[in-house]
Amino acid sequence: MVRIFLSAGHGAGDPGAQSGGTTEDREMRLTRDAAVKEMRSRGLEVSSVPDSLSLKETITWINAYSRRGDVALEIHADSVGNTNIRGASAFYTDGNEQRETDAQLLLQSLLKAVPSLPSRGVKSDIATGVGSLGFCRQVDIPSVLMELGFITNPSDRSLFQTKRLDFARGLADGLEAWSRKEAQRQGLTPPPPPSYPVISVKINAQLYQNQGILVNGNACIPVVFLKSLGIDPSKVADFRTTTHRNLEYIKAVDLQPFKVSVKWDNPTRTVVLTTY
Repeated sequence: MVRIFLSAGHGAGDPGAQSGGTTEDREMRLTRDAAVKEMRSRGLEVSSVPDSLSLKETITWINAYSRRGDVALEIHADSVGNTNIRGASAFYTDGNEQRETDAQLLLQSLLKAVPSLPSRGVKSDIATGVGSLGFCRQVDIPSVLMELGFITNPSDRSLFQTKRLDFARGLADGLEAWSRKEAQRQGLTPPPPPSYPVISVKINAQLYQNQGILVNGNACIPVVFLKSLGIDPSKVADFRTTTHRNLEYIKAVDLQPFKVSVKWDNPTRTVVLTTY
């Protein structure tokens, strides 16, 4: 199976940028760990780069353990003196059109999961202050570096801490899609898609057979069912969802604030939703 390498920027005791009582190193490690957990729950093979390694050692470590078909991403939090500047960006090796496409895929997946995060677009690594990025140029396998937002901006910093699972899901979605595409480009078998147990859904006494799924023990229903519950889909646009076989699902328990009673009937494996 192809693998995904995920690195939190800095490491080896370097805290990175500091602002608002936290550090870049801390926020990126926590986000990376959440993303690794999310990807492993999907059956993906993920390698988390040890935090004790410097950039040079990180590159050496990935090159030693990676193989054809693998991909690598390093995540950072940006910083600047102007605290009004915010947004996420992705960097690729200058002149590499394929890597530019990969960077766009990763950034779009993140922005879909965290819609309140502005986009600063994908950029060539020569657009950075250092002139080029070692992680993009010296890692043997396809690699991209992402700035997930500005730790110096209060809104972005708050998103790191309050929407961390959304960041994790967005990164996982992008890395999973990128990994599949890279495996296909290399003529390898891509990782299998996640398989979720199917369940029945009953909405106000109407039964829908095998229309829901169980995700990590949580009953989820298709987002398209929201209208049957009288819920405007725009009201849950920021809620965490799962995409499976081209359908988007939302956890049933997340609908409780919309005056929806949620019960589980174990013998029939049915989630029962009733509006009140």
